[in-house]
Amino acid sequence: MTLKGLVAAAFAALVLAIAPPASAQQFPVTVPHLYGDTVIQAPPRRIVTLGLNDQDFVYALGLAPVGVTEWWGKQPYATWPWAEDERTALKAEPAVGPRELNIEWVLAQNPDLIVAIFTDISEENYRKLSQIAPVVLQPKEFPLWGTPWQEQLRQIDRATSGGTAKAEDIIASLEAKTAAVATRHPEFAGKSATMAAFREGQIALWSADLPTSRFLTSLGFTFPAELDALADDAGWVYLSLEQARMIDLDVVIWPEGKRAEIEALPVYQGLRLAREGRSVWPDPDGPLAAALWFQTPLSIDYVVDQFAPMLAAALDGDPDTTAQ
Repeated sequence: MTLKGLVAAAFAALVLAIAPPASAQQFPVTVPHLYGDTVIQAPPRRIVTLGLNDQDFVYALGLAPVGVTEWWGKQPYATWPWAEDERTALKAEPAVGPRELNIEWVLAQNPDLIVAIFTDISEENYRKLSQIAPVVLQPKEFPLWGTPWQEQLRQIDRATSGGTAKAEDIIASLEAKTAAVATRHPEFAGKSATMAAFREGQIALWSADLPTSRFLTSLGFTFPAELDALADDAGWVYLSLEQARMIDLDVVIWPEGKRAEIEALPVYQGLRLAREGRSVWPDPDGPLAAALWFQTPLSIDYVVDQFAPMLAAALDGDPDTTAQ
């Protein structure tokens, strides 16, 4: 069954089966996270999400949030195209809050669960939010912004249902789909790749511990150890232009755009990336680039088939090749 099929089945089961009593048997549940443990007494009915991508996981599990946050994009209900079918099926019309934490806005949504995994919540703000409703943060064993999508899904499933086979079915299906794409593209195996951005005169890379790099690894690519060794505590690698040759990899993806500015750099023009057309330039304002940022079950399902031909075209070393 496809991921979309699994999500549809999960929604049907939620609506048609006697879900509340069965779920209630799992509660109370304890969810460990960055700042300790959160106890959730009953299945939540009013979920507010604060992270960049947390709402996607709620939708994937067949649940409708009452409040979500808009980080960028100005999408209806802060829902990108890959999650629109799920939102529509659930008849969800969540309130949309600002990217910067606004505790008064959260309070106004009257939540009984606050999900804040893919974001940066201080311990002080965690305590304030906990006075409104139980708060679930990222598992403590991962760095900030570094929770694998599989563990983010399990964390939210645990908080909303007590932990079920639903999350594991979604994980198994999507991992199988990603593995199938990797099998269709054996040329990816062992090739070096990264996502990069040009910011304030420096080149910023996503380290091996961040979800975007894990996505590339799942397709068979590698992230060079010498670059990973330069990562800061937040998982970012910053290179000066004098170090630009360190990104002369087999493929580099630039999801934030600035193509003309980057291609005009003399140091870039001297790289194999430029000579052999090994850079990938998704529209920075479009859903493909956003899906690479989101790294959720729904966004990966949306992007993986579309993105693989772009990677293959860049990898062949012919600047005239376009994705098929």
